[in-house]
Amino acid sequence: MTAPLNLLVIEDSETDFLLIQRQLRLHGLTASCRRVVSCGELNQALEEESWDAVLSDYSVPGLDFEASLRLIQERLPDLPVILISGSIGEERAVELLKQGVWDFVLKDRPGRLGPAIERSLREMEERRVRHAAEMALRESELRFRRMAETIGEVFWLSSPDFRSVLYVSPAFEQVWGRPCAELYANPKLWLEAVHAEDSRQVLRALEELAHGQRYDIQYRINRPDGTVRWINDRSYALCDDAGKVILTSGVASDITEQRQAEERLRQAATVFTSTQEGVIITDLDGNILTVNPAFTMITEYTEAEVSGKNPRLLQSGHHSRSFYQAMWHAIRTTGSWQGELWNRRKGGEIYPEWLNISTVRNEQGEAVNYVGVFTDITHLKRSETQLEYLAHYDPLTGLPNRLLLLSRLNHALERARRDRSRGAVLFLDLDRFKNVNDSLGHATGDELLQLASQRMRECLRETDTVARLGGDEFVVVLEELSDPENAASVAHHLIDRLSAPFVLSGGQEVYIGASLGIGIFPDDGDDADRLIQYADAALYQAKDSGRGTYHFYTESLTTSANERLALETRLRHALDRDEFILHYQPLVTLTDGRIFGVEALLRWQIPDQGLLSPNRFIPLAEETGLIVPLGEWVLRTACRCMKAWLDAGLPLEMLAVNLSPRQFQQGDLHERIRAILAETGLPSHHLELEITETALMEDGPENEAKLAALKDLGVRIAIDDFGTGYSSLAYLKRFPIDKLKIDQSFMRDIPQDTSNMEIAAAIIAMARNLNLEVLAEGVEAEAQLAFLKRHGCDVAQGYLFGRPMTADTMQAILEAAMANR
Repeated sequence: MTAPLNLLVIEDSETDFLLIQRQLRLHGLTASCRRVVSCGELNQALEEESWDAVLSDYSVPGLDFEASLRLIQERLPDLPVILISGSIGEERAVELLKQGVWDFVLKDRPGRLGPAIERSLREMEERRVRHAAEMALRESELRFRRMAETIGEVFWLSSPDFRSVLYVSPAFEQVWGRPCAELYANPKLWLEAVHAEDSRQVLRALEELAHGQRYDIQYRINRPDGTVRWINDRSYALCDDAGKVILTSGVASDITEQRQAEERLRQAATVFTSTQEGVIITDLDGNILTVNPAFTMITEYTEAEVSGKNPRLLQSGHHSRSFYQAMWHAIRTTGSWQGELWNRRKGGEIYPEWLNISTVRNEQGEAVNYVGVFTDITHLKRSETQLEYLAHYDPLTGLPNRLLLLSRLNHALERARRDRSRGAVLFLDLDRFKNVNDSLGHATGDELLQLASQRMRECLRETDTVARLGGDEFVVVLEELSDPENAASVAHHLIDRLSAPFVLSGGQEVYIGASLGIGIFPDDGDDADRLIQYADAALYQAKDSGRGTYHFYTESLTTSANERLALETRLRHALDRDEFILHYQPLVTLTDGRIFGVEALLRWQIPDQGLLSPNRFIPLAEETGLIVPLGEWVLRTACRCMKAWLDAGLPLEMLAVNLSPRQFQQGDLHERIRAILAETGLPSHHLELEITETALMEDGPENEAKLAALKDLGVRIAIDDFGTGYSSLAYLKRFPIDKLKIDQSFMRDIPQDTSNMEIAAAIIAMARNLNLEVLAEGVEAEAQLAFLKRHGCDVAQGYLFGRPMTADTMQAILEAAMANR
């Protein structure tokens, strides 16, 4: 039988109290009700009995409802309080519900009282159950956490043959990154995780353990997440009275952090000295212990000048005493502070910095030092000050306006001065825009400007700027140009894109076009306004030339750019027109003066112009990517020629062919070369591929795989222009290289230049020690030949032995050499 409810009723009306009791009986609730009408009675009732719920009128003379509610919540926070009233509106009732009233019943609707009590009791029970569950869960989590934290090492027991794991502690899952269940199912799992380079050591230790010997070793494991961890494993054998091993046990610890500690210290020292942010370390009294080089660079004070002093020597007077008091209060209470600070350099200049001060604590949590890290934000503050007063963008096109253009151009000029780089200003005017605007209306003209702006953006890099000055005039700023002619390529691309038809939203198809003027900085000037004026002047020259073209402010650059574009256009068709030929230069052995090989050299035979120097077109072919098909043509043609010479019995052993950096970057390079060798029938051991030192070092480890694939084909590898790069010589041991080619720059002025002689002699000696062949390029004098022979150089090439020549001439020389044997 359910126990009757014990209800506390705050009600001054006896009649209403009786009605409440009657309503409870009608609803089937058995309840014992106690009525109170004063604060004293309420206090006494709360102390004397336990209650299932409180039913309270809002307006009881001498009692403030909200005060009574707070009293009940303080004494019995989980006790339901149900408001029964007819004197307040629902809006006020809602406010009271927010303050903690569980439900609200109007006196003229007594039928709602029973359900309200039942709902409140159910909710109270649910709260109690939920609270009990939460407390149990917290207690369980606390016990589990305490247990897990006390077992940081992996304890294990195994059979002597390691075929079964008898026990492994839960720490195994954290260290090995695998469930313990997997180890029980597969005892070899931990051994499979051992790093390949450490597996032999571990197997040897296990063999010793099986014979009753203990071990203490360190090895690496590979976790499933791809990380590598260092383990210290101490294991023991448990033997019976006869000395037979019956169990093995051990303790494994993760010592990765110990292993990494030294590396972290080294890295920390490197960061401390090389970071561009100033770092200052003080003791707890504020005395400076050490600073980094960036501190000196920013403040102009050396470490010796500030050591032992207080950082207040940097104060500028910009901040009040209360500012510093608040800063140190934050540091002492929270352990850190960051914010903007104005300090003074040694020379007196006041500058802003962004400072972060942190408290350094020891293992016991005690403060031992303060560390300040700051960045000079002078340039940032200047930029912010400028940008605050500028409206930066054109509302129609969304492009930067003149003010932002000038800001970015000035920044580009400053950067060009600092980096000693080049840039360009392109002044662009839309051709025939006025006709479209006048005939189709300003709305159509605005749409056309938006479409044209979008096309311009698509032609440029993210680092470039295109701005609208007004009307149909635009300015483009290009930074970091390797050559002024690159600006002409961009101008040409812009003209092509803007000459294509525009389809407007109304369906009209319109044609406009563009003319451009180009100014180069710093060549033409380093003032923003002047550069724009120069580019504008060049634009008028372009319009005078017939529109739809561009013109440099400097006439010679216009001529040079036109010649380069013309050369690029002609280069794109030269291969199809069969304008390329190969010349061959002999490679001579220095022991007997015999021509043992040739190097294939590309030449461009332009009709009506003769041979064009490779220095004119090879860089352009590299830049445009045409060097890839051109390089394959060279390789195929040279291999075919070499095969014919070999079939004719000519005394040749080696064909040397240059690989361009672009060719060497191809992922399928070895497959392409394999196909050419198969097509031409040339045995691979007759082919030597020359790769420049710079190209070889660009991709680092990836190049090892590329060279290995080439060596698998049977070809030889030579490093061209050796000694001109700035790479480490360690790759000579790592890469499968057969030959070094001493760059011809080291041959010049031998024997007059002793420095070149020393470099060349050192390269020859190093190559001989590494069992590499050495070829010297650019040999033109007998004295150079004598020097090379004296130092043991293997092979040479140069004008002394023969200039590059056609295949027919080379064949005639080889046939004559064969006849004179």
